Amino acid sequence: MKYVLALILTALPALAQNPADRVCEAPELICKAAKNQDRSLYFRDHCRYEQKLRIERFNLKGGDEKMEEVRETSVMVEPAREPDKTGRTPVEVRVIADTDKRGNPKSRVKEDERTMLSFGAVWDLAFFPLLPEKIEYYNFQEMVAQRENEIWYRFVPKPQVTDVALASGVVQLDPLTGEVLTIKIEAMRNLDAIDKEARKLRSFYATIDYSQFEGALRMPTLASGGGVSEIGRFKGNFRFRFEEAKYVLVSKIE
Repeated sequence: MKYVLALILTALPALAQNPADRVCEAPELICKAAKNQDRSLYFRDHCRYEQKLRIERFNLKGGDEKMEEVRETSVMVEPAREPDKTGRTPVEVRVIADTDKRGNPKSRVKEDERTMLSFGAVWDLAFFPLLPEKIEYYNFQEMVAQRENEIWYRFVPKPQVTDVALASGVVQLDPLTGEVLTIKIEAMRNLDAIDKEARKLRSFYATIDYSQFEGALRMPTLASGGGVSEIGRFKGNFRFRFEEAKYVLVSKIE
């Protein structure tokens, strides 16, 4: 596995569509973070892995919470075997464990059940907001770090950018390597650039912790947060806890 990762790290500059056009003009540490996010996402997109989500959906009345749903879902995520008509390889999400709205395990699980984990593009925006192709759309400001041996930056979308899905928040970095340790998402913007359902996510916040994988990459292994949704059957206020693990390379890396 480490040999495969070494190949990824070596080949990554050639993977960019227009490397000459992708000059990073952000702070140096942010540029390092962007490269790490790009490498990590590239590897992740070629893997099979598991995600687990516990979500509590509730309504607020007079300051009190009325619980509507407590659900735990586990899915298997992996790239499809064949590209679609656009030439891109879609990601398949298969439910492997699920509960009812009261948190009781289901005896029968529908693999294609629509869950909050089905909105992969939204989760990826939260987990990988600082990809190289998006750095130019952000303003960055260094903050006073509240942890030793870390450097923190606040990132906010530039006001004039209205057609690219972006997040805003704080990124906590290793001061030497620029590896992403934690990202705190405070809001998302332009979700209609993803799809018409995603824009119905009225608010979203999250704290995402990243674990070092094979000594080179940073994967979003734990997250928690909440928000307000108007997406179909997922309407209301919600809180969540997320886990991701068990990466297995299944697709050829070119």
